[in-house]
Order: sequence, then structure tokens, then C-alpha cells
Amino acid sequence: MTFYVYVAQQHAIRVDTSATVHFPCLITDQRPLPVHLAFRGITVSVGGRQVLQDVDGLVRPGQVLAVMGPSGCGKTTLLNALSGRLKLDSGQIFFNREPLCKRWKRKICYVLQQDIFFPDLTLRQTLEYTARLRLPDTMSHSQKMQYVDHIIDVLELGQCQDTIIGDYIKRGLSGGEKKRANIACELLTNPSLMLLDEPTSGLDSHAAHGLMTTLKRYAVSEGKTVVITLHQPSSQIFHLCDKLLLLCNGQTAYFGDTCKVVDFFSSVGLNIMPHYNPADFILEQVKGPPELRQRIINAAKEARKGKDYPAELQHDYHYISEKYNDHSNKILPATHGPYLEQDTLNAMEPDVRRLWMDTHSHASSSVSSETSDADCYFSWPTSFWTQFKVLSQRNFQEARPRMLSKLNWVQTVGLGFLAGLLWFQLERKEQALHDIQGWMFFSTTYWMLFAHFGALSSFPPEREVINKERQSGAYRLSAYYLAKMFGELPLTVSLPAVYHLISYPMLGVHSPMVFLTMLGFLLLNTIVAQSVGFFIGACCMDMQVSITISALYTLATQLFGGYLATNIPYWLTWMRYLSMVHYAYQNMQIVEFEEGLPIKCAPHSKYAICSELDYIPVSSIIESQGPCLPLWANTLVLLAFLLVFRVLGYIVLRYFRAPK
Repeated sequence: MTFYVYVAQQHAIRVDTSATVHFPCLITDQRPLPVHLAFRGITVSVGGRQVLQDVDGLVRPGQVLAVMGPSGCGKTTLLNALSGRLKLDSGQIFFNREPLCKRWKRKICYVLQQDIFFPDLTLRQTLEYTARLRLPDTMSHSQKMQYVDHIIDVLELGQCQDTIIGDYIKRGLSGGEKKRANIACELLTNPSLMLLDEPTSGLDSHAAHGLMTTLKRYAVSEGKTVVITLHQPSSQIFHLCDKLLLLCNGQTAYFGDTCKVVDFFSSVGLNIMPHYNPADFILEQVKGPPELRQRIINAAKEARKGKDYPAELQHDYHYISEKYNDHSNKILPATHGPYLEQDTLNAMEPDVRRLWMDTHSHASSSVSSETSDADCYFSWPTSFWTQFKVLSQRNFQEARPRMLSKLNWVQTVGLGFLAGLLWFQLERKEQALHDIQGWMFFSTTYWMLFAHFGALSSFPPEREVINKERQSGAYRLSAYYLAKMFGELPLTVSLPAVYHLISYPMLGVHSPMVFLTMLGFLLLNTIVAQSVGFFIGACCMDMQVSITISALYTLATQLFGGYLATNIPYWLTWMRYLSMVHYAYQNMQIVEFEEGLPIKCAPHSKYAICSELDYIPVSSIIESQGPCLPLWANTLVLLAFLLVFRVLGYIVLRYFRAPK
């Protein structure tokens, strides 16, 4: 099969589509319904500024619509509107003559301009996790992996499938490979409509042409509808597109066949030089003086009145009218509009005409059932348990290289031995009491800071990935949040446990139960500190602001922990109850001095009780630092800290940091 695009009535570029891209029907028993996309009168304002004004467009199954224009003309805004992520001021968007609703949003994939991934995962791991999350539970694991293999083959990613994604620090995939990986993640759901925001940006001409050729072949052979924004394409890439929508100052400067754009500009007195790239030529014109831009826009408005303008975009063409149920306010199906005229159908390419007829014969017979009330609600592709399980595995695999890096292991083991040597085999005497407390306070505060700032630094880059996946409807936020808590829990407690295992025996183990209980409170304090880090990281979009807030909180926590200062002014005593270190430090003292060997009094002891006893009771040690709570109360307060900050973090992500 060969597809021809005629250019300026002089040349013909041949695109070989014989290497068809047949995707296996693994998701449903039937081939996905092709989508006929039409939008007219689109007007959108962002931040009080009108970005798009009265924009029309039409693209049929098997076609590629290129949206072009200078920077700031509204290309990305148009894609956001077509995907349903932006509210329209006015205008209509129709999928197979039906208004856009949540049922159609499930059939759209939106490939963002930024390639946002977890850098430590390989390409194959990224695709496998995406498939397990976004393909339905009715598919077996082997079927999902078969689909991943097929996507890798189609997009020619086999040679780099075991390479990490990488970032500006770690070398990984090249720019072109990341672009194809970004597209591959979206193709896994076998969408009917693809929206791509400048996928060729940052690629060399060869990589960009290869990517566009693959997309074109995919659209024609699979009957997909593709809308793509291009900044400044080469001549080859430009002629791969069937339709062109040229924007200027948020208005339509041209809409129609790509091969006719040169004739359109000639009709307004703008003639292209021989052997000149049409894409460069038209972009130069819409960047010209205001008078020239207005002349082009006026000519585009006049072209709408011509007989060649698509019938679906004419004002007298009636789509399904919007009727609303008084009780549910949901769109219900109504009457159908007329079909395209026969002359328009005959002018289509054979493959495009076949897809168009298939689409509308299907729509006319089943539209009433397909737009039922239930269809306008979103349903998750997988269950909560599947999402939790997959996200837990992914969080563990993604965070392990970062949290258990070689440097962190060296730091932990070295610090453990250093602390053990510094407080080596301390005698259970009053003279060594301050040193024993010093080990407790140092251990508690160090791992508090380590976990807190570790969570803080990992959250901002991860948040971009989560926002992208949430916008695509991949999983529930609650599933992600719980999976992050449980998936990273073994990694969070590993290093503090190793430190305790090294340093505490060197300090002097007197009871296995004391050893384990001390470890439990050290780990509990570490997890609480991580919770506070998650909460601050979720609240603050600016990393510098979050570091400043965290520094103030953690330093205040140390100051009021009960070791550095005991004579606290009465009007500041309330702050010790906000210090997580205060409760963990007290609990460690209670366990160590009550269950362990007693602390013998010095000859000239500062404790009055030593006049009656030859050892210092734990109550006297704790009371010398100020008011204290029993062991169970301190533990409950720490658990309350843990619960409150975790819940607050979820609330912030759910209601205040939800992706737009």
C-alpha cells in the first residue's frame, strides 16, 4: 500500500506504508473504534488572557493534523482543550459527532512535550509498570508483557530496552529514544486519538523524521487519529502531515490540506520561492508585521465560507444536540445530524474513506447505547489492590538505588563504627551518664535529619511523574500514597537498623530486649521524620522554600529535644511538645535506664536521691530534664505525629496540589 501527498501541485512525496503496524487485539475482542475529531469556534482564556479565539479543525481516522504557529500562539493550549484538560470559554468539540465526555477521554492519549520519567528505571521496566497499571485486570500478565514486546518492536526500541532512562546526572537514553519511550507509554492503551505536543523538539533531523514516519505509518495502518504540534519542521516532516492548522495570535491563519497551503498564501499575494521549505515560509509570514498577519487571518475567515470548507465545520451542520438530565446533569444522546455529502466522501483517500464509513456506520447504530449515563463516568482500568501492588514494587525498585546507594552504605557503616568507638563500653556510672545520653540524642537526631531531607529531596522530581500519570487516569492517588509508604518502608529502616546493629553493641548491650526496643523507637522516629518531609515536600513547590522550612523545624526539634537545653523559659516550654525528638529521646532513656543495668551514683552526686540509694532511678534522670510522659504516652504521641503528617500530606496532594 502506498500513500501519496501532493505538494503545491508539482511534486508528490511517497510514504511507504507497506510495513503495516498491526497491534494485537489484546485489550478488547474488537478493534478500537476509529475517532473522527471535529472542533469549531474554540475560544479559551488562561489567567484572564484570551489565548485561542474561534479556532476550527477537523481530522479523520488515518490522518495526521499538524498544528503550527510561532511560540505563544496557543498550540499547547489547543491540545489541552481537545484533551478535556482546559475549560472552553465557547466552542464545541465532537468525537464521532458526539460531544466530548469522560467516555471519550479514556480513548485519548496525550504525549507531553517534556519527557518525564523515573530516571533509575530501565525503558522496559517503565513500559512494564505502565502496562500493568493501565491495561485492564481482565488481561493476564503474559498478555500485557506480549503487548509491551510489540510496542517495543513497533517503535524500534529493542536495542535500548535495558538502558536506564537517565537524567542530567546519569547517562541513559538519547533524546530520540526518550521521545519514542514517551509515545510508547501512551500507545500501550491502544488509544483512538493521539495528541502529541512537539515530539520532534530537541531531535536531530534524522531522528525527527524517523519518529514522524513511524507515527504516520501507525495512523494509516491502524486507523488512528493524530493531532501533533510542530514548531519548525523540516520539509520532509511537513509533507508527512495530511492536514494543517496554522495559528497566529491565537486565531486561525489557515486550515486545510497541507498540500494546498502554498496556494492559499499565493492567493493573498505571498508567493514562495522555488526550493524553499513551505513550513519555514508560512511561519515567516505569520511572524511578519501586524498588517500582514491580519491580512492572512482575514483570508482564512473568508476561506471558511468557501464550498471546499469541510461540511462538519459549517454552522448549519448539526451534530448530536446536548440534552441534560435534570437529576444528573449528564449528557444524553439525542438526534443525529446528516452524513457527509457523497462528493466529499469520494474525495477521500480509499483507506481514510473506509475508516470513516466504518466509524459512522458503527456510531449510527450504537450511539444511543454508547453514550449512556454510566459511560460518562470514569472507571479505573485496574483495581485498587492491583494499583497498590504494582506501585509498591515500582516505588521500591525506583527508590532503592537512591536510598541504598554505595555512598550511603559507606556513610552508615563508617558512622556506626565511629559512634561505637567514641562511646565504647561506657561504664554504668553517673560520670558516663551524659555520654550515654549523647549517643541516644545523636542517633535520634541524625536519622531524623537523614530521613527528613531524603524524603524532601526525592519528592519534587517524583511529583512531576505522578502528576503526569494522574492526569492520564492511570491510578488512584490513595493507591499511590499508600504504596509509597509501604514500598519505601524497608528502604527507610535499613540504614538506621545497620547503624544501630554496629554502634549499640559497642556501647554495651546488657539485654537483647533493650536492644530491640531501642531499635524500634529509633526506627519509629525515623519514619515520623520522613512523614514530615513528605508533608513539607507536598506543600512547597519551591525546593529552596521547603529546605528553609525544614531547617527551621528540624533545628527547633533538636533544641527542644531535652538534651541541648534543659532550663527552657516557661513561655517556650510548649514547643517541646511539638518536638518528635523529645518523645523518642525520652523513650530511649526510659528503656535504657529502667530495663538495663542501673546507673551508679557518683561520690558527690547532683541527684538528691543518691543520699538514700546507691543508684539513680530513671524517674530522677528524666525529671531533671523537665516534665515527662510515661513510655506508652510518648509512643502514642509519636504514632499520632506519623498519622497526622501522612494524612495532611495526602490532603495537600488531593485537594491543593492536584494536577491541572
